Amino acid sequence: MIQRFKSLFEKVLPRFAVNYPWIVLIGFLIITVFFGYQLTNLYIDTDVTKLTTGSEAETRAIETAARDFTVGDPLYLILRGDMNDPLVLQQAADLIAKIREVNYVFEVISPFDTSYFGLSGFLVQSLPVAQRIPTTAAEVQQFRQRLAQSPNGKRMISEDSEAMLVEIYIIGSYTSRGKQTVKELEQILSQEWGPDQFNFTGTAYITHEMDQSIKRDAFLLFPFAALIVVVVLILSFRSWLGFLIPGATVLTAMVITMGLMAWLGYSITLVSVIMPVILIVIGSADGIHILHKYQEELEFNAGSKKESILLVMEEMIPPCTMTSLTTAVGLISLRTSTVIPVKDFGTFSGFGVMVAYLFTVLGIPALLTVFPEPKMKLNKAKENSSWDIILLRKLAKWVMNHSRGVAVGAVAILVLVGFGLTQITVEANIARYFRSSSPVATGLRVYEQYFGGSQQVLIVVDTHQPSGALNPEFLPLIDELESYVRTVPLVTHTSSMASLARDFSPDGELHPSLVPLAYQQLPSSLTSVFVSRSQQQKAMIYAWLESSATTQLADTLVKLEQGLKERLPDGVSVTVSGLPKIIQHHMQRFSESQVSSVVWSVLAVLAFLVLYTRSFSEGCVSMIPLLFTIAVNFGIMGWFGIPLDAATVLIGSIAIGLGIDYSVHYISRVNSEVNAGRELADACEVAISTAGRAIVINAATLIAGFMILCFSTFATLMVFGVLMALAMGISCIATVTVLPVMLQIFRNKFSRRVYSD
Repeated sequence: MIQRFKSLFEKVLPRFAVNYPWIVLIGFLIITVFFGYQLTNLYIDTDVTKLTTGSEAETRAIETAARDFTVGDPLYLILRGDMNDPLVLQQAADLIAKIREVNYVFEVISPFDTSYFGLSGFLVQSLPVAQRIPTTAAEVQQFRQRLAQSPNGKRMISEDSEAMLVEIYIIGSYTSRGKQTVKELEQILSQEWGPDQFNFTGTAYITHEMDQSIKRDAFLLFPFAALIVVVVLILSFRSWLGFLIPGATVLTAMVITMGLMAWLGYSITLVSVIMPVILIVIGSADGIHILHKYQEELEFNAGSKKESILLVMEEMIPPCTMTSLTTAVGLISLRTSTVIPVKDFGTFSGFGVMVAYLFTVLGIPALLTVFPEPKMKLNKAKENSSWDIILLRKLAKWVMNHSRGVAVGAVAILVLVGFGLTQITVEANIARYFRSSSPVATGLRVYEQYFGGSQQVLIVVDTHQPSGALNPEFLPLIDELESYVRTVPLVTHTSSMASLARDFSPDGELHPSLVPLAYQQLPSSLTSVFVSRSQQQKAMIYAWLESSATTQLADTLVKLEQGLKERLPDGVSVTVSGLPKIIQHHMQRFSESQVSSVVWSVLAVLAFLVLYTRSFSEGCVSMIPLLFTIAVNFGIMGWFGIPLDAATVLIGSIAIGLGIDYSVHYISRVNSEVNAGRELADACEVAISTAGRAIVINAATLIAGFMILCFSTFATLMVFGVLMALAMGISCIATVTVLPVMLQIFRNKFSRRVYSD
């Protein structure tokens, strides 16, 4: 059965493509056009709560809190200016009036809309902070004094009076309609307040900016990556076929894969936006090796064009099959990841690699048949004098003559990066995925500069008794818990029914007996923020945390939950929820994802190599450059403090899937030279200067393609691109230096049984 499949892909399909090239090419064209039409149905998903599997409990806790209490998730607007100036306050009031008129804005809360409370006997009075906009310095001072007594207004003008906070609620804020509303608000603010005098933040704004950034990346990175790869290929092959064949392979694979995503209803995410770049750099690999071999065949053999194509395909299909399968398996192993966008990325990228492989088997021989032979025949003297060939031959001799030094150097590097492996951290806060100069990062900095923590934690204390939250004896417990929360690191301020009670108490002290009275007389829009609407058995404590690294955030949440539970009496429970809890869950899942995906990638690729070589030891030798590359890459991440995140978590599996190509092609050439009668050492040397050239060209293409991600609007994708380029460079160098040395070390086993069919 295996022999039949081998014959089918090595001989039958390439021969069919050579004999009927137009049928093959038209068939690919029809399929590509069909899936290209589906691309119009692609959409972008920026829901930060659905990054990982198993986060349903955290999401459900937020939904339960939102159902029991009035929990808002507004778009925060920060207006900068002198808030002691009556003219500035009037300008702000006029601007807020215009914001209210924008479609789909259903509520705006500003300092002018807040109330403060006071006691008159047994009557709780609710009074507006501003009956009208202040027009004099005295009125501004009175306005600020009243605002300081307002539970929801005292934080809406900064202590230094340089900024005002406005909460904007939008219908469908996470939908395309809501995102369009945010764009409209940005235009109004730029015209009315000044483009550099306002900032937005909040989950609604982060998802809006993520949506815009993904679109910018999709339209910018793909053309740049394609252009750079074309330039590298033309310079490498000095022939129009040098970019036509890899380009056709990439275009077909990319359109069919992305079209299939749209057809099946999958969305574009922060992770899958890099798929076109990945397919460009991966899909071109086999075409590069085939074209390089085709050049050799045309140069040194005088057979017919058709015979040359078939000879090339027969020799190159086995390693191409192996590299495509191992790359696809490395990517599909990401299905074991707990990060949902990573799972989908792995599945469709693996599918795209196999589409590229099918085009390699059928489309490339058809294209070579249809198009005339390229004008790239060089005389042997000129070929031998080519600078890259000379350099590779010198490298080959140096490696063979200094094998012990290469081995010692490789071990020394592993020891050096070993410490870095223990220092790797995890980052799951989406807001930190943006560049420091981005509107998202700037908005967070400005918000925290003027108003404290930007990440809201919801702490629900459940008495499990109807009206238990209104029991006067319960209020001191809430006050104690809130006091503890304020001592936890990263917490900047808190709010609860206890702090509300202190606000309207004349002496600022806690009077539990006032709670039932206040609940009856205060507006429900305020009481439902702190006491559950149904049966009044739950109370809410709000805590705001500074934006921080995920590891710090996770430590804070662990301490927070432990401290709260230690202070609870019997019969009372507490639930901590909010976006920080989801981020904490994502952090744990990212760590698990990295380990599981790399382990499964290594095992799956090793299994394929063992089956291909029919030798466990040879399969292990082939893995050495990959394991070396992964160790160095993650060691560098640890040394430089680069965390694992939604993008960098891909590096291990992709590096394995791509880097194994070099080992397979190199050892395949060694096998060919040994079977031709060379000694193993000579075969390794020849392989470095022949297959090594295609490996270097392929690595240069991959490095150039990945470096395009430096232009991404996301800092995490920029880092991912640099690290992947580094991984491809390390893998290439390890293949032509470390791998030959390892083959020498294992020469006894290897020389007894080389890759023979």
